[in-house]
Amino acid sequence: MKRIKKIVLVEPRAPGYHVYSRVRLPRLGLPILSSVLRQEGYDDIRIYCEDIAPIDEADVCSADFVGISTTTSTAIAAYRLGSLVKQRNPNAIVAIGGVHVTFLPNEPFDPRFCERFQIKMPVCDYIIRGEAEDLIVPLMQAIEDGQKLDPILGDTLRPQRKDRINSEKTVQNIDRLPFPDLKAIVGNERMRVAPIITSRGCPFDCTFCSVIEMFGQKMRYRSIDIDDPESVISELKGIHMRNISSVFFYDDNFNAYNKRTKQLLENMLRANVVPKAWTAQVRATEIYRDRELLEMMRRTNCIMLYLGFESINPETLKEYNKKQTIEQIVEAMRVLHEYGIRAHGMFVFGADGDTVESIRATADFVIQHNISSAQFMILTPLPGTRYFEQLHEEGRIFDYNWSRYDAHHTVYWPMGMSPRQLQDETFAAMRKIYQWKRVIRPIFERNYLTSFFRAYGHQLIERHLIKTRDYVTQLSNSIWVSERNQSPGTKVIPMNALPIGVGSRKE
Repeated sequence: MKRIKKIVLVEPRAPGYHVYSRVRLPRLGLPILSSVLRQEGYDDIRIYCEDIAPIDEADVCSADFVGISTTTSTAIAAYRLGSLVKQRNPNAIVAIGGVHVTFLPNEPFDPRFCERFQIKMPVCDYIIRGEAEDLIVPLMQAIEDGQKLDPILGDTLRPQRKDRINSEKTVQNIDRLPFPDLKAIVGNERMRVAPIITSRGCPFDCTFCSVIEMFGQKMRYRSIDIDDPESVISELKGIHMRNISSVFFYDDNFNAYNKRTKQLLENMLRANVVPKAWTAQVRATEIYRDRELLEMMRRTNCIMLYLGFESINPETLKEYNKKQTIEQIVEAMRVLHEYGIRAHGMFVFGADGDTVESIRATADFVIQHNISSAQFMILTPLPGTRYFEQLHEEGRIFDYNWSRYDAHHTVYWPMGMSPRQLQDETFAAMRKIYQWKRVIRPIFERNYLTSFFRAYGHQLIERHLIKTRDYVTQLSNSIWVSERNQSPGTKVIPMNALPIGVGSRKE
């Protein structure tokens, strides 16, 4: 019997700069898995979150079991790390999970893909699709018992695009999951913001988003009762004891059900676990309708809300299936200003209805409505989404290098402009909203935090423009553009990378 003693879990750093780059904030999948494993008696567990601390490759390679989490933009880095572990320690078991391999599970086993990106095989022993909390312990036990398992574990919630999402394949009772093991993260003492999740899933159905494909449309909520030892309130009590003053609620839609959100905030007040500051991701259509919710947010020290506005182009909102209007966005901004809560507006450019003019108009909209900070992202067809399958089938994706799938690189042919135009106009719009006069102006209003956020946005844009300079040049000069002959809608085979494994979600 092989006993697994040392376990190392790794979350590679995303390649680009984003709104969370400055904040040392881990995703919660690996810390929760660490807690699940500790409950089963595994006590030598270490987590490397590369955004928090560098990965010690020697330490990782000395483990008996290595688990690596992926998003699409970190997939190639994850494969390279898995390959390194297998080269240096062939006896180590490597499992890769996360959203990317959930939808492309065969990819790390494909020699053509690995050869293209110069990744030595083997990359890993197992792929874990979907939520891993119910799969990790049986996997460990099977390894220790010497059992042969299928290298691809778990399942997807929607095997084919025409299928309905089967939310029954997710962890139904998330209250039974332990609190995340943040202390296992190397460098956790540097964390100044505590991540907490109170729900999983999203009831909406945006076409470009992979959340519902991974976590389902059926909302699953944790307990918010004051006296429940497994509740969100109990977790907040533990964070208070660690003297972490700020909280980020990781829910994909913190106000999916306003009545529950208000009860959570009220219970935070009653239990005296209100942090000095908190932020969350919310939906504009539910915010502006509920003044009671806004008042509770103000009373519990909400300093900023991240809102997925996506677009001010009605055609684009319809294409994204956002179920939101421009009037609702404007009203949400008005009431947030009234209650003194900052807004970080997130917009996605590149839908078929978008044009150069609509991108420029969005920058003007942000300035006109004095949105505290904003992020302009390039539409990225993430594997697992209907957008990916549509654009792939139409032959419009020309770049399958996943490290560029970070919402800051144009990897497909938009309808209303060239790839170079989408790239240039997105960052020109970002530069406009983060020009120095907008950075400095809040200082005269004594709104120093908004000024800080805008200064940080200005810095990120300049860094990213330098980093992507060669790629932007390539968008104009490469065979990608000449093959299209500036004619959106013409199906071509991408020249730099054939999409190995794409479309095989059932396998």
